[in-house]
Amino acid sequence: MNLDEMIRHATGEASPLKEVKKLHGDASYRTYSRAILENGRTFILMQMPAGRASASEEITNFNGTHKELPFINVACFLKSHGIKVPAVHRYYEDDHIMIIEDLGDNLMAKIVEKGSDDVRRNWYKRAIELLVELQKKTSVSHKFECVALQRSFDATLLNWEFDHFLEYGVGERLDKEMSDTDREIFLKETRKVSDAISKLPYGFTHRDFQSRNILIVRDNLYLIDFQDALLGPAAYDLVSLLRDSYVELPPDLLDELILFYCEKKSADPETFRREFDLVTCQRKLKDAGRFVYIDRMKKNPDFLKYIPVSLGYVKSAFERLPEYRQLYEVLKKYVPEWK
Repeated sequence: MNLDEMIRHATGEASPLKEVKKLHGDASYRTYSRAILENGRTFILMQMPAGRASASEEITNFNGTHKELPFINVACFLKSHGIKVPAVHRYYEDDHIMIIEDLGDNLMAKIVEKGSDDVRRNWYKRAIELLVELQKKTSVSHKFECVALQRSFDATLLNWEFDHFLEYGVGERLDKEMSDTDREIFLKETRKVSDAISKLPYGFTHRDFQSRNILIVRDNLYLIDFQDALLGPAAYDLVSLLRDSYVELPPDLLDELILFYCEKKSADPETFRREFDLVTCQRKLKDAGRFVYIDRMKKNPDFLKYIPVSLGYVKSAFERLPEYRQLYEVLKKYVPEWK
C-alpha cells in the first residue's frame, strides 16, 4: 500500500495526495511530515524507526509487552479524561507510519519565546491550568489500562539519569572523568536526591510538559509528544514547563507562576518550592547530559547551546538546598559556567 492509499484508507478522504513536506524535528528518531491533499486537507505523518525506539526513546522501568504503541495508548487515555490531544487516524505497523490529525503549527513556544512578560504570564497561566486539570482528571480511578500508569520515576531510573549526566555532561563534554573522591560524593549525594524525589506523592506525568509540546488551536490548548508519560511527582511537569531550556523566565515571573500553581492546587508554597528545586536539579542535569548525548550519538549539535541555561537552573536550585552543598561544590569543579 502506497502513502496515497494509506491516507485514503485511514481517513476516508477521496482526494489524491498532492505533496508531502517534511517538518522540523527536535531530538527524536521519529520524523514528522505534513501530507497535503489536492482538496487542501492536511494530515501529519509520524515515521517511526523499527525496534524499541518505535515505542519510546526514553529509558523507563517498564519491562512488559505493550498491546499497542504508547503514543496511541496514552492518546486514548488522555482523550478519555477530556484532555485535548490530536486524533490518531491509523497506524501502519509494517511501514512504521502513523497518520495523525493536523492541528497546525501554532506552538505555545512561538508565542512565549519572544513575547512580553504579560504575554508570557497569560499563556503560562493557561498552561498551568491545563496541567492542574491534567493532574486532577488522571488522578481519578479509571478502567482504562494506560501504559503510563505501569511505569514510574523510581529511584533506579532517577539515578540512571543522574549517571547519564556523569557520562555525557562531564565525561563526553569535558573529555575528563571525575576524580574517585568526587565521583563517590556525586553518587552518594545524587542517590539522596533520588530517594527524596521517589518518596513524593506520584501521579500521571507527561515527562516533557513544555511550550514546544503545547499546541494552541482556536484558543484551546492541545498536548502532543506524550508517548513517554509515566508516574512521577507533581512538580516534574511544572519544572519542565517553567524551567524550559529553550525559554528562560525572569525570576519574579517564575516565582509568581509557581505560586499560581500552588494556589490552584492548594499546596503549601514553601514545601512545594523545595520539591520543585529537587526535581529541577535532577531533571536539568539529565537534560544537560542528554543534549551532549544527542550531539555525540545522533550527530545533532543544535541542543548544545541550551546547556548553560539548563545548568544555570541547577545552580539556582542548589542555592536554595543547603543540605546538598557538598554535591554542589563537587559539581562546580566540572561545570565551567559556574566558575
